[in-house]
Amino acid sequence: MRRRLLALALLTTVGLLAALVVPLLVAWAEGRAVDLHQSRLSDATRFASLVAAGDGEVGLDADLQRYREVTGVQGWVVGTDRGVLADAGTALPTGGAVEAAVRAALDGVPSVPPPAMWPWRTDPLVVATPVGRDAQVLGAVVLVEDTAWVRAEVGRWMALAGAGSLVLLALLAWLVASPLVGWIVRPVRDLEESVQQVTAGRPARARVEGPPELRRLAESFNRMSAQVERSQQQQRDLVADVSHQLANPLTALRLRLESLSAGRSAEVTPVLAETDRMAQILDGLVEVSRTGAADRTPVPLDLADRLRTRVHLWEPLFAGRLTCRTPARPAPAVLEDDLVETLVDALLDNAAKYAPDAAVEVELRPSGGGWVLDVRDHGPGVTAAEAAELGRRFHRLPRHADVDGTGLGLAIVAGRVADAGGTTTIAAADPGLRVVLSLPGPGPGTSAAPPGAAGRAG
Repeated sequence: MRRRLLALALLTTVGLLAALVVPLLVAWAEGRAVDLHQSRLSDATRFASLVAAGDGEVGLDADLQRYREVTGVQGWVVGTDRGVLADAGTALPTGGAVEAAVRAALDGVPSVPPPAMWPWRTDPLVVATPVGRDAQVLGAVVLVEDTAWVRAEVGRWMALAGAGSLVLLALLAWLVASPLVGWIVRPVRDLEESVQQVTAGRPARARVEGPPELRRLAESFNRMSAQVERSQQQQRDLVADVSHQLANPLTALRLRLESLSAGRSAEVTPVLAETDRMAQILDGLVEVSRTGAADRTPVPLDLADRLRTRVHLWEPLFAGRLTCRTPARPAPAVLEDDLVETLVDALLDNAAKYAPDAAVEVELRPSGGGWVLDVRDHGPGVTAAEAAELGRRFHRLPRHADVDGTGLGLAIVAGRVADAGGTTTIAAADPGLRVVLSLPGPGPGTSAAPPGAAGRAG
């Protein structure tokens, strides 16, 4: 936008300069042509008066030759029959402008000023005036001058005007256009960055500066952003408060059930299992409520080392069916400190519950400037339509109703990955289920950054 506005401002300035400079140059070039024509017409009139005073005796050859030596202008005296009566030692050109000027002068009409003396024209200046006595035309005086020197002078002034215009344009761009465009563009760019931060879930405020319209827009955006933050915080606080308030009664209820379970375990055990499930749901709700929060700080870490360490803790549960492939070199990234553990725990827990006795593959590979974490099991899997529904909160497949779970695992994974600036893809692997996570690399990369840490989202 800055380049476009600057180009528009410069084009407008160029148009204004052209509107001022071009008419001045045209007027000056036309003035030089008129001045030169008047000067030569005056000389021609003087020669005509000498011819008229000589009673038909011309005898101006020496005068014309001397005039040519001094001024470089060639001259001729032409009779009514268009024959040359006197000259400066050169032949009278025929045809073209000279022929037309002689014809007009013999008709009693002096030549008129030529058009502007532009450097790209090469025609000479032709001046012809009639020689007369008592309203009778006796002949004509013709002067022809090479105007190369005048055109060169006009060209030099045009070059100076062009150079001066360029210097003025550069000064205007440096001192006026660039600061003016920056004054307009800076608030727009800052507002755009603030919108991107709010879209990514980070708190943001735009600087109130620039033109009055942009200042009012920034103030409106800041009020809207504050309202969005309050609304999001109220939602998180509500979920956290409800989870916390339910956790204590649930714990007390479990303790009472355990004290009553003596001798009646078959009746109480299902109830205890439900209390455990409720506790898991509450824990999941607390984690979901923190999705998009701004209280987690990204840190530099080795993604491959974290992944190998976490997978190693899960290996005993899979009894040799779990494989992990990571790059031999470090895999640098800037992520929340607990992100890798949260993602791996959720995905491997799902694989253990929904794909028992099946092989599970975990792979970390580079992709562009970031990393791809690919977790695939070889269990019964899901259809493409079912895979498209996975990741929604509390969504579970009907055939998994008897499997312990809350339906929040993949939702937590998708939310945390989105906070980190990545994407989550859940697809049927035929057989099995594949979850592919794209994560940012060593550059800035989390939307769950503390306030003021602008630009961390990759």
